[in-house]
Amino acid sequence: MPQTATDVVIIGGSTAALRAAETVVRQAPELDVTIISDEVHLPYELPPLSKIPLKDHVDIESLVYPVARELREKGVHYRLGERATAIDPARRVITTDTGQVSYRAAIITTGCEPIVPPMFRDQQDVYVLRRFDDSVALRQAVEDRQRSVAIVGAGFIGGEFASTLISDGREVSLIDLSVHPLIRFGEEVSGVYEELHRYKGVTTFFGVGATGTIEREGSRFLQLSDGREVAADVIVVGVGVRPAVSWLDSSGIPLDNGITADEYLHTVDGVFAAGDAVCWPNARFNATMRIEHWTTAAEQGRGAGLNAVKYLKDEPLIPFVNVPFFWSDQHGQRVQWAGHRLGDEQVVSNRNEGGELFLFRKGDLVTGVLAFERRQEFVQLRAKLRQPLAWDVALGVASGFDSAAREVAVP
Repeated sequence: MPQTATDVVIIGGSTAALRAAETVVRQAPELDVTIISDEVHLPYELPPLSKIPLKDHVDIESLVYPVARELREKGVHYRLGERATAIDPARRVITTDTGQVSYRAAIITTGCEPIVPPMFRDQQDVYVLRRFDDSVALRQAVEDRQRSVAIVGAGFIGGEFASTLISDGREVSLIDLSVHPLIRFGEEVSGVYEELHRYKGVTTFFGVGATGTIEREGSRFLQLSDGREVAADVIVVGVGVRPAVSWLDSSGIPLDNGITADEYLHTVDGVFAAGDAVCWPNARFNATMRIEHWTTAAEQGRGAGLNAVKYLKDEPLIPFVNVPFFWSDQHGQRVQWAGHRLGDEQVVSNRNEGGELFLFRKGDLVTGVLAFERRQEFVQLRAKLRQPLAWDVALGVASGFDSAAREVAVP
C-alpha cells in the first residue's frame, strides 16, 4: 500500500478542517499540511445550501471558500475523494481507501453524518441536506411544481428548507415527532417558532411520527402515527445527525457521544479534534459539551490548528473556550442563540415591533440569549456573554425588559 508523509494531517473537508489548515500555515509556514476528505470539492460554505432560493443556480465555485484555493497555492495538499478508514496513533499513520499517510500531528474534523430512519433508506426521492451534492439532487427533485414535498424533522435544516419552498410559492408539509419543536429552549420559544411557520403557510404536523409510505394513483403518501396521510412525492429527512466516528473504533481514541477531547482539543498523543463530533470541557460554562454548529466548528478548527503547531514545537497548549452560537434564517426572520442551556434556567422574554428576545437566567447571571430578529441587541449580548454576564448588565442592553418582562415557566 503506497505511503506518503506529512507534518500535519487533517482528516475531513469541513469548515473546521479549513480553519485548522489556515491556522497551521499562518503559525508555521514551514510545516507540510495534508487534508484528506471524502468530498470531491474544496471546502465550501454549508449554511447557504438550505437557504438559496429555488430559482437561483447553485454554483459550487461560488460556495468554495477563497482561502481554500489560497492554501492550495501555498502548498497545502488536498487528497479529495479519499476516505480515511483507520488511524494508528502509536505508529502515527492514517489508512485511507487508497493508501497510507504518516504524520507528526493529526487533526480529526470528520463531523457528523445524517440519520436516515430504516423506512426511508431504500426509497426513491428521499433526501438529506448535508452536502452540496445533496442540495443539487434535492433541487432537481422539486423542480416539478406538481410534486408534493414533505419534510420530516422541524429542526433548523427542515425549517429552512420549508421556508425556501414557501418563498417560492410552493406547498410543504412539516412533520415532527415533538409536540413542540425546539422545546429544549422552552415552550414559549417553541410557540414563536411554530407560529412563524404556520403564519407563513407551512402545513405542520407536530407530535406525530412517520410510520411508513403508501403509493396511490401514481403519488406517494407518508403515513403518520395518528392515522393521517401526507402527500409526499419528495421526502426531506432532517431528524438529526450522529458523530461520524465508526472508523475510529479500533484506534484507542476515547469515544463517548463523539470524540472525547480535553480542554486543549487533544485526544491521544499527537491527535487533536475539532467540529461537530468533538465532546470537550468548556471552561466558560464549566460544562462538557458537543456543539453541532459551524461557527463553533470554525473556532475549534483554529484552536486545534494552533495547538497542533504548539505540540510540534513543544510549547504549552492553549485551552479552547467559547460561547456556543448559531443562527438560522427562516421566512425572512433571523433566529439566533448564544450561550449554554442546562434546562433549569428561568426564561424572561420581551416582544416589540422589532421581534422577540429571550434571556436565560440562572441566579444573578444570564447564561444564554435567543432572539427572533432583535439583531442589534443580540450582537451586544452575545459579545458580553464571553464573560459572566450579570442580570442587571443584560437588562441595560435589552430594551423593554424593565416594563414588559415576564418570567416563563420552562419544563
